[in-house]
Order: sequence, then C-alpha cells, then structure tokens
Amino acid sequence: MACASFAPSTCAEVFEDELSHLDTNRWQVADGWENGYPFFSRWEAKAVDFDKRGMSIELAPDSVLNEQNQRTFFSGEIRSHQFYSYGCYQVEMKPIKAPGVITSFFLFAGPYDKPNDGTGKHNEIDIEFLGSNTNMVQLNFWTDDDDYSNTHETLIFLDFDASQQFHRYAIYWGKDYLEWFIDDKSVLKVRNNRYDPIPNAQHSKLRVMANVWAADHGVANWAGKFNVDNRTRYTARYRNFAFVPDVTCQESFQTNFTNK
Repeated sequence: MACASFAPSTCAEVFEDELSHLDTNRWQVADGWENGYPFFSRWEAKAVDFDKRGMSIELAPDSVLNEQNQRTFFSGEIRSHQFYSYGCYQVEMKPIKAPGVITSFFLFAGPYDKPNDGTGKHNEIDIEFLGSNTNMVQLNFWTDDDDYSNTHETLIFLDFDASQQFHRYAIYWGKDYLEWFIDDKSVLKVRNNRYDPIPNAQHSKLRVMANVWAADHGVANWAGKFNVDNRTRYTARYRNFAFVPDVTCQESFQTNFTNK
C-alpha cells in the first residue's frame, strides 16, 4: 500500500503485514488453553505457521486418545497486541471446507481482552466461514453484549467456493455504519441505530483476530457436525493483512495495495 496515498497522520498508523513471518511486536499466538463450549478444540501455538505464501492455521487431531478414550483436537488463533479504532480492515483468506469447522477473521474486545480505556464488555465484528458450506460466509456483530444474546448473523451466498482460492475480505468499522466487502465489492452495510447500536470505539477499541476451531456437536445445527473420529489435518490460509485507520474501504482499495 502506498503511504503517499494517505494523509501523513494516517500513513504513520497504517498496519500492513503479508503474514510471511510472525511479527511478535504486532501479534501474539494463543498457546496451551481452551475456550470451552461451543469450542471442541484447544489452542496450541504449533497450529499456526508462516512462510513466504502467508500464514496457515491448522486444525488437527492429537496422536493419542484422552483418558476417556476420546480423540482430542488442537487448532490455532492469532490476535493483535494492540487495540484499534475506526477504519478498514482487510485480509485474503482460504477457509477450511469441512462440516463443524469454523474459519474466521474478526475484531474483538471483552472482559479478558480489555483495552486500558475500554469498558470491558463484549464487542465483536465477524467474518466467519462455516465449513459445511464454503459457498457462503456469515457476517455478524455484537455490541456491549457479554451474554452473546443480541446477534446479527447474515449469510452471504457466494458465486464461488471460498476454500478453493484466495479472495479478499474486508470490514469497514466507522462511527455511523459497518460495511463488509468481498473482492472490493460491498455485500452488507449496517447503519448505527440508537435502539440497536453498532460497536463504538469510544467505549472500546478492538483487537484484530483470526482463528480456526472445531465446533461442539451442541451447535451442529449451525456449524455442521464435526467428525470427532476424523484423523484429517485441515489447514486455512491467510495473507496480505492491512488496516488503514480513519478511511473507508473504498478509499483503501484505491491505493496501491494489490493481491499477491
């Protein structure tokens, strides 16, 4: 992305990463813990890898069964150290195609991911692929919602199978509206509403996150039924992340940021 395309103050804050290596000044990798229900897999750093083609996040079975004679699984998650505000967030992805497997890119804050000046309440803006059908993508957000009760899921049906090749996905988070893009085309716009507001950066900035996980059978009606007997190792791929603050995604797309 050409910094000259933006005002100097914005240029200084542009966050770009081809994801060809782990930049420990920017990112942290989840390691050795788990979320619990509805996640069926735990987080391990070994599930996240980098090379010249970008970042891969793996979902894989353990080599031995647990004490209950059940197969267990590990997967990966990456999150930014810093919390960010309004602007355009974009990444290229290839999600996993398998029932019960979620591949995501999202913005997040909550009780355990709280910026110093934030409320500590759950705020989230999502791009999620449900592996049972990668010809669609789910877009969603929560605002000050620790109970995850007021969801806004929207399914966008695609004219391609997202698991087959890279496409560019983007979120514009602004004070007045949210907007999601696929390959630079707007697919959903949600305006702020005082009765059902979108996340507000004055209440909480958000981390940038990406993860892959297996869903518990209790949410199989949403995610599909994950095959707990499966020994397959699945891999999602990400590359060319960029965050441009205080500009719309249309403005960001008009710069020299190009697919690689």
